[in-house]
Amino acid sequence: MERRRSTDGRDWNPTSHLSLPDADRRELAAFCDAGADRFALLRSSLERRGIPYEIIPIGDARHLALPLPRSSAMDDEYYRVTLVAHYDRVDGTPGANDNAAAVFQLLLHWEEIRKYGWRHRTQVLFTDREELTGSMRGTDQGSWHLARHLKRLGAENILFFVLDMCGIGDTPIWGRSVRKAGLPPPGDAVTRAYEVMEGFLKRFTRGTDYGVNPMFSDDLGLLLGGYPAMQLSLLPHSEADELARISGSAPFEADPEAPARARDAIRADLPVSWRSNHGPDDDVETLEDGAFLLMSRILRDLARYRFPLP
Repeated sequence: MERRRSTDGRDWNPTSHLSLPDADRRELAAFCDAGADRFALLRSSLERRGIPYEIIPIGDARHLALPLPRSSAMDDEYYRVTLVAHYDRVDGTPGANDNAAAVFQLLLHWEEIRKYGWRHRTQVLFTDREELTGSMRGTDQGSWHLARHLKRLGAENILFFVLDMCGIGDTPIWGRSVRKAGLPPPGDAVTRAYEVMEGFLKRFTRGTDYGVNPMFSDDLGLLLGGYPAMQLSLLPHSEADELARISGSAPFEADPEAPARARDAIRADLPVSWRSNHGPDDDVETLEDGAFLLMSRILRDLARYRFPLP
């Protein structure tokens, strides 16, 4: 078994045998079955764990929201952090790294928050219709319609961390759709929000800037809907360094008007660990125990971190 040092100094031991409780392992395998009804399985998992949730049907999408934290005096001082993972997948694929891993990492995280009774300012959203195919545009994403819904409700001062492709690797990789989509620079408040989000993530990379994620996720729809959102993924350290090198010398070309076409155009240059996404090889056996352990640490720290309002 390969063994190497992670970016935060820990020994990292990837393995295809995830150290999950038996019930979670069975649910994850069922979630990645070709014929799975992911919406029904996710609801069943939430109910088994005793986690309350709300279904938010918007158009053809069915999002699931876990309870908001109680309001407090901090509401006027700090952003509320919303953690997002899409549960849909490309038809005909297992969708393990894209994106079952992140879904189960958030389920495990919520159970940990409840177990220890932490005071936190995080919400969890499981989103639908993230996958864009064919000629679909960013405004076809479920998260774009969800952002419009939240705006109508008057929801403000929210930071979105979008977890996507978090099941393989030992190094956080993040991206801002405002860069990837070639959109105009955001206002000062959103720019400062991105800076504090990146500052938090650099705590897990020894200060190295890995803000080079070229892929779109729900962060695209949320940004187009008016919210600061950042996509967080993982890669093995060597692949993260190579991606940073390539991105620095020849930036990826992305197109918010045709994300599926842009994704296909950059596929040949993607890190090895991401090339199976949207394909039949994205199965449970590729997921790594070390990735789940690292995401547990990141989410634990994120639940206790405070992002001040501008």
